[in-house]
Amino acid sequence: MQALFNLSAIEASLMQFQTAFPSINDRLAMRREELTVGMVHHIVIAYDFLNSLLAKEMDLFTPAGLHALLELNHIVLCGTDRDTRAQYYQHLQETRNSFLSKIKPIKEWVLKKRTEKDAYALATGFYSRQLSRPQLFLEGNHRTGNIILNYLLISKESAPYIVSVDDAHTYLDISGDIKFTDNDNTLDTALRMPGHRKRFRAFLRERVSDGFLHGPENAS
Repeated sequence: MQALFNLSAIEASLMQFQTAFPSINDRLAMRREELTVGMVHHIVIAYDFLNSLLAKEMDLFTPAGLHALLELNHIVLCGTDRDTRAQYYQHLQETRNSFLSKIKPIKEWVLKKRTEKDAYALATGFYSRQLSRPQLFLEGNHRTGNIILNYLLISKESAPYIVSVDDAHTYLDISGDIKFTDNDNTLDTALRMPGHRKRFRAFLRERVSDGFLHGPENAS
């Protein structure tokens, strides 16, 4: 039986991160948008949704699973409230169109590489392709990308990575380097991206924690 995400532990770590975020943001190479309590709440709801998919043994990189990938981003942005969804209907439709136009090469790369043993290389490869320009989603790429890379990590029997106060500065700075790498620029992909991936893969290997999982014996 598939291990599931420990929502209480994830929420506790993210709330500590949210509280400390203003001081962390001041030390980043490039400042980020404010992280609100509402954003944290949406992330936890997204993990709850992902748990329901894991319980059904859904593969997120099949045609049916791609709809669930997109839904994870919708939850991160808007939660599950119907009125909020209705308010942002046009934006969500634009997000869907953008996603469908960009997901194919990322999906094909994941399907090709997922049989290999290195969970951190798989998660890093996905994350760097999703987060770098042009980004997979119109908004919420860091938050959604972290959830999906954790899906890939646990699918390879690795622990997940949840951002914490202790490691947020490093995580956000490496992610920022990836974000501003252009996949359409040969210089970026050949010279810059390999170094970013190497740093991020090593970071994941060091910072994952099984404290953010329920084992199969108590996943229910």
